[in-house]
Amino acid sequence: MDNEYFEDYVVTNIIEEIVDLRLDKAIKEVGVCGCKRCRADMLAYALNHLPPKYVVSIKGDVYSRLSTYSNQKQAELTVAITEAVKTVGKNPSHPEGHPITENK
Repeated sequence: MDNEYFEDYVVTNIIEEIVDLRLDKAIKEVGVCGCKRCRADMLAYALNHLPPKYVVSIKGDVYSRLSTYSNQKQAELTVAITEAVKTVGKNPSHPEGHPITENK
């Protein structure tokens, strides 16, 4: 019997996975607040400006699909992430003077 039938399959928005992986680097490059609230706002902003792409994979295997995106799609992701970081960075949900902290 094939073990594949016993694996845990998950449905994942791969765009969310990619944005989440690339967000911290963008926050550092732009030099804005990376606290949990700002990071969550940036993630939501970027995802609201990108179409979702759902895939079915074995749990924990989503990252192997990240390299399958074309250069054009990678560029679109970069633009959306950068726009999210800059927009939220200029208009954070917390009071001015909030200490810059890292999420991870």
